Amino acid sequence: MNLRQVLLSSAQWLLLLDKSQYHKDQSKSFLQMGQVLIIVAPCRSLIVYNPTEQLRSTVVHLVVDSPDAGVIDSKTGRPIAAQISAVWVEPSKASAETFQLSFVAELPPLSLIVYHVIKALAGSAPRARYIVHRHGNPPPVHSEHFQVSRLEGAEVNTPLSLKQKVRLQSGLVRQVQVQFLWYGTRTSGDKSGAYLFLPGGEGPQVSPPWYSTTWKVSLFTDTKKLLELFCFFQRFHNESLLCPAGHAGKSLEVSNTVDIRSEANRELAMRLVSDVASGNRFYTDLNGFQMQQRRTLEKLPLQANFYPMTSASFLQDSSSRLSLLSAQSQAAASLRSGELELVLDRRLQQDDNRGLGQGVTDNKLTASLYHLLLEDRRAGRFSTSPEVGGASVEHLSLLAHLASLSLCHPPITMVDPGEGSLPKLRPFQPLRSSLPCDVHLLNLRTLEDPQVSAEVTSCGHPSQEVALLLHRKGFDCDSTPDPLPTCSWSEDEEVGLLHLTRFLFVSLICCLMAALLALLASALQVDLDRLFSPLRFSSVRRSGFTLLRDHDEPDSAHQAAPLRPMEIGAFRVRLE
Repeated sequence: MNLRQVLLSSAQWLLLLDKSQYHKDQSKSFLQMGQVLIIVAPCRSLIVYNPTEQLRSTVVHLVVDSPDAGVIDSKTGRPIAAQISAVWVEPSKASAETFQLSFVAELPPLSLIVYHVIKALAGSAPRARYIVHRHGNPPPVHSEHFQVSRLEGAEVNTPLSLKQKVRLQSGLVRQVQVQFLWYGTRTSGDKSGAYLFLPGGEGPQVSPPWYSTTWKVSLFTDTKKLLELFCFFQRFHNESLLCPAGHAGKSLEVSNTVDIRSEANRELAMRLVSDVASGNRFYTDLNGFQMQQRRTLEKLPLQANFYPMTSASFLQDSSSRLSLLSAQSQAAASLRSGELELVLDRRLQQDDNRGLGQGVTDNKLTASLYHLLLEDRRAGRFSTSPEVGGASVEHLSLLAHLASLSLCHPPITMVDPGEGSLPKLRPFQPLRSSLPCDVHLLNLRTLEDPQVSAEVTSCGHPSQEVALLLHRKGFDCDSTPDPLPTCSWSEDEEVGLLHLTRFLFVSLICCLMAALLALLASALQVDLDRLFSPLRFSSVRRSGFTLLRDHDEPDSAHQAAPLRPMEIGAFRVRLE
C-alpha cells in the first residue's frame, strides 16, 4: 500500500457518517486522485483536503469533461461561483475534450471539505476570455468553446516583455521583470557536469515567446478577478497567475514547465530584474529553517556566487523587499543589484570526473512553481536586526511565511468513483481554530505500544500516545500585512504577552518589543486541549526528536507547551 492509498483510505473513514459502511478494498478505492472528472447525474462528490494548520482561502482547479459544470457546497446546498477555462494541448490549440474548473474554497485547518460538482445548464458557466499576443508568424490560435481575440493597437508589433509595475501599500511603485537565459559550459579544460557548474560566461537571453495568451474574467465576487498569463517559448512555457484569494492573493504565482531534452551542454535560468537597491547582498534559506545573508563578490568566478536555496530567497533595501518563495530546491544568485536568478534545469553531455561516471542526460519535462511577493519595509529607525560577523540576521515576513506554507502544502483534491449510490459523507474538521500564525504543525502521529509483543502483530500496535512536533517560526517585523491575517495568537500566553503580541502587528516598534520579550525569555503557550477538541489530552511530556527521552519536567499539570521563536518542540501526548 502506497502513501496515496493510505491517504484515500483515511479520508474515506473520516468522511463516512456511518462507519460500518467502510470497506477496505485496495483493488477498488472509494476515492480517486489525479483523474479527469467525468460529470454524471446527479453529481460527483469532490473532497478537498487542507494539509496545513491554518484557515485558508484558495483557488481549487480540477479538470472536467464538460464546459458546462458547476460547484455546490454540500453542507449548505448553495452554489459556489466558479469559472471554466481552457486546457492548452498546444500553444495554438485548446483541448475540446477537457476543461479546467476553478473556484475559491474556504478550508478550515486540517479539514476535509465536501463539494458537489454538477452538470450546469448549457452556456450558464462563466468562461474565460482570451487575448492573444503573437510574436513572429506562428499559426493562429483556435478554440471551439472560448472567445479568443487578438491584441490591437500600437502594442501589436512590440515584442512581449514580462515586465510589471507594482504599487505597494505605501504608494511606492516598483518594477519587476522576468527574463530567461542560457548558460553554456567552458570550451576547454574541465566542463560542467553533475557536480560542477563551470559556465563559459553569462549566457544570452531566450528570445521573446511565440505566444502570449492572457485571460481575465471577473469572477467569484464583483471585486475579485482571476488574472493569468501564458507565455509559450521554444523549449518551455511560463505561466503567471494572480488571484486575490487568501494570503496568496498578495503574491504572484509563477509556474514554468521546461523541456530541454533537445539541448546539449546548456543550462536554463530564470532571472528577476527589479529596481530594489539590494547592492551585492541577498538572502537564501537554510533547509527552510532560517535565512542566511549571501554576498556577491566580483573577484570570485561566476559559479562561486551561486548558493543553494531550499524554499525562499529575497532582496531588500530600506523601503521594500522582494521575496521569491519556491516549492522546490534550486541554485540562486544575485549577480547585480536588484537581480535574482534561479537555475531551472541542466543538460550536460560529459562526466565531470566526480564519481557519477556519466553526464546529466536523463532530463524530463520539469515543472517549477514560485510565489513572488513584494512588500513595504519600515527599516531604519525601527529596525533591530542584529548582526553576527558583519552579516545582519533577517527572517521572512509573517505574510511570506503564510504564503510559503500554502505553496509547499497545496490542497489535495479527491473525487468519488461516480459509480452507483454513494454513502452519506460529512465534512471533517479536527481543529476548533487555526494555530497561531507563526506556529507550524510539523507532525502528529501515533506511537507504537511497547507493551504489545511484536509476535502479536507484525506491523506494531498503536498506543494511546501520539508524537506532536511544533515549529515556532521567527518573522521579520519591518513588514506589516494589510489586512491582518485571520490567524491569531494563543489566548493562553504568559502574562502580558497576549496584548504585546497583538500589538506587534500594528506597531512600528514591534521589533523593539520582540527583542524585549526575547530578553525576558517569554514563551508562547499553546493550549493543546482547546485546540484539538474534541480530543482530550491526559498528559503532555516534552521529549527529544527521537521521542526516546522524556523531558525532566512534564507539562501535564497545566496542559500548555512553551515554545520560543525559532524553536522546534517535540512532545509525547497521551490521549484520554
